[in-house]
Amino acid sequence: MIFRSTYLTVLGFACLGWLALGGVTFGQQRPAKLVLIRYNEAADAASGELAIKAGLLKVGLEDGADYEMKVTSAQNDLPTLFNLIDAAISDKADVLIPLQSMTLQPTVQKAKNLPIVFHLVSDPILLGIAKSDTDHLDNVTGAYIQTQPSEFDMLLGQVRASLVGAKKVATLFVPGEIISSSQKDILTRRAKQLQMEVNAVPVDTVSDLPNAIQAMLSGKPDAIVMVEGSVPNGAFGAIVAAADRAKVPVFGFTAHQVRNGAVFAIVPDVGRGGEAVGEMIKKILDGTSPKNLPLYRMPSGLKLVNSKAARKLGLDLSPDTVKGAIDIVGP
Repeated sequence: MIFRSTYLTVLGFACLGWLALGGVTFGQQRPAKLVLIRYNEAADAASGELAIKAGLLKVGLEDGADYEMKVTSAQNDLPTLFNLIDAAISDKADVLIPLQSMTLQPTVQKAKNLPIVFHLVSDPILLGIAKSDTDHLDNVTGAYIQTQPSEFDMLLGQVRASLVGAKKVATLFVPGEIISSSQKDILTRRAKQLQMEVNAVPVDTVSDLPNAIQAMLSGKPDAIVMVEGSVPNGAFGAIVAAADRAKVPVFGFTAHQVRNGAVFAIVPDVGRGGEAVGEMIKKILDGTSPKNLPLYRMPSGLKLVNSKAARKLGLDLSPDTVKGAIDIVGP
């Protein structure tokens, strides 16, 4: 279960840390040390990393010449995450880049004297890292996702359009993760307005997954809707494999899910987020304090389909049938 600290407590420590740090300026004397830390390999971690590197290149920073980026992964293990953060601090990283929601709070707690620029984080305001895009911890900034209720409406509308008469959907969520529980609640509320039932199954650890997946599918849902959650995100392959055997389509909110067997997703523009992160890192390396860099909410609403996965389940999902959608897999 992830721990939380109050905004004011963390803010106080962060302010002291940034004062002690005094800003950073590198010029061209040496490559800056960037450390990117993933919680796991899911939730578009690879595309998030590529988007950041593209953003850095766009602002004139070349890998190997202007910066060196070390990429690490906690592999779904919180103690390992703590060790990775400690190692980055000991290695005197110039900027820490926590990728994914589960990575952000521990990084903020432990790295109080280092600039932090996050990416692929869901709702830092709900996580207690910020009060608004401009009122945030002094050593922290970054690009984030904030899935709107309207996007749940769009996704559930697509479930209805693809599966005429659909009345039941299922999901897995992690009770100890505030974003996961919040999204589960939004899904439940929005589905109820459409006279749809949600079977939300809790899953706390990887060892809970087999029973949780079985419980989710035993209710014979018309579709699975993925919400945020480190455990289900990290085991998406197992979820989609079980859903395929049960002939149940999976819908979600990341491109990673569509590439790996989900039939439809509404996703944020990770590329735009990477560009924003690249700009932030460049400004920090030039001496700007993160406190002067507003958070960036990635635009969302992009529709992705996997027509191949859909055809296997007898569904007609393609750019021809879903207005504005992009087929991420193709024929």
